[in-house]
Amino acid sequence: MVQITRRGALAGGAAALGSIGALSACGSGGGGPAESGGGPAPMPTYTKFEGVTPDWVGDDILLDGFRSYPAEPVAGIEEPPGDGRPISFITNIPGAIPPQRGENPFWQAIEETIGSELHIDMAPNADYEAKFQTTIASGDLPDLINIPMSTPDLPGLLSATCMDLTEHLAGDAISAYPYLANLGPEYWKGCVAEGGIFGVPVPRLFSRNFAVLTRRDLLEAKGVDPDVQPETWDEFVALCQELTDPAGGTWALTRMPGNIANMAAGIPNGWHRGEDGAFTHYIEHEAMTASLEAQLALFEAGVLNPDAFLANASTRKEWFAGGRAALDYDSFVAWTQYESENIAVDGFSVGGIVAPPYQGAEAVQWLGGALNSITGFSAASEHSVETLLAVANWFAAPFGTAEHLMKKFGIRGQQFELEGTDPIPTSRGVLETGIGLQYICDAPMAYYFPGRPEIPERQVGVQERMAAALSRDDGYGLYSPTRDQKAAEIETPVWDAMSEMVQGRRSISEYPDVVAAWREGGGAAIAEELAEAYEAAEGA
Repeated sequence: MVQITRRGALAGGAAALGSIGALSACGSGGGGPAESGGGPAPMPTYTKFEGVTPDWVGDDILLDGFRSYPAEPVAGIEEPPGDGRPISFITNIPGAIPPQRGENPFWQAIEETIGSELHIDMAPNADYEAKFQTTIASGDLPDLINIPMSTPDLPGLLSATCMDLTEHLAGDAISAYPYLANLGPEYWKGCVAEGGIFGVPVPRLFSRNFAVLTRRDLLEAKGVDPDVQPETWDEFVALCQELTDPAGGTWALTRMPGNIANMAAGIPNGWHRGEDGAFTHYIEHEAMTASLEAQLALFEAGVLNPDAFLANASTRKEWFAGGRAALDYDSFVAWTQYESENIAVDGFSVGGIVAPPYQGAEAVQWLGGALNSITGFSAASEHSVETLLAVANWFAAPFGTAEHLMKKFGIRGQQFELEGTDPIPTSRGVLETGIGLQYICDAPMAYYFPGRPEIPERQVGVQERMAAALSRDDGYGLYSPTRDQKAAEIETPVWDAMSEMVQGRRSISEYPDVVAAWREGGGAAIAEELAEAYEAAEGA
């Protein structure tokens, strides 16, 4: 067993984290929104679930890793969490719409296990936002609501339509729900609205950390160390040049790794709160011109696919998987997906490179977005808050538990078979299990790949490199009306200008004017509102 440690504090420090620990105490009564009262209430107490022993032990930020699935998954919940009555849920589905309740034995088995029918109203990703907004506008809400983080006036929606969970989750109260207590403070911060906790998290965080993904097999074929970690930006550029062969139709990179350059230049993640309390966006950072120059150097070196700025995500993935590019820029989730989708390709192997320092800067590693979404409990639900929390707790079961095995893989002999101790989905399991249960609540991802322990070992190694200099977004969990209303409008011209500059179509010397226009268009107002929101949270 290996203990993973963070060798450096998250950028932003304890002061930034302090804003999440001063919620107003609220009472839910057992149902709908409640009046605020009492004094400051703490966030849920984090208690790592100790019933499963990982091979690499994470914490509230870093992810656990496993060489294989535990041989005897522990059952952490003795009684079915449901109350015998149907529970309704609206969610998106990232893949194909699966067989529905009447034709889906996995779905039926889940219902039997939790003790309530699950009536799931689902839509494909592309259609979910419209379906969600229509449902909210109708006022006829299901018991459980998968709420996108991009929802306009998210705090207002949460406090107006969802149960206040504060008295049931704040502090040690969450100990009644040990799988929910296994979720760290960073996840819960995004569930706060109007001084209370109004939902449960669908966690992401470190699984969304980005690295330069490598085709280890292609590097090795070029005579390059398959686990190479450039120590400087110049070494990274040289590696890209070595992996580029235009005559052979191959280039190093699928796309411009812009945020890798930002990290290499030492630019903090997202919004940064300074010692004076002022908030600044990363695009305002003085090192942004250095980042743009680093990206321009990559472009001029000819190491990007010529269509990199025109291709969509699926095309770029085809380049990487098909060997037309040896390097991609993506997350740990994508890393595992690449390995899974190409398992039949002889020798296919992925590694990861973290951002190396640019021209002596102290490189940072941006911490991924904490949440995929929030699940709110409708204030109009006829189920008790305790029942809905118990159900969410069941679905938050961490890797290696009996509940996790059931919700992810189903029943042995039906939806999966065992190879050693590893569950391997059957074709039936692949079809039946994609009903969106992960969007009720979930545990943080664990590094794991059945039958290939070297994959999580490599992922943990990259995580350890990142852990030394994590940088968090200090604006996460804070609400700005102007950001809600104008962010896309004022940011698009910035992204367009950056794209032109790193392709040599526009002078980088014009960048300060681009930032000035962004500030005048609403960026300065967003910064002020975030500072005010921070102070309000601190003084709650």
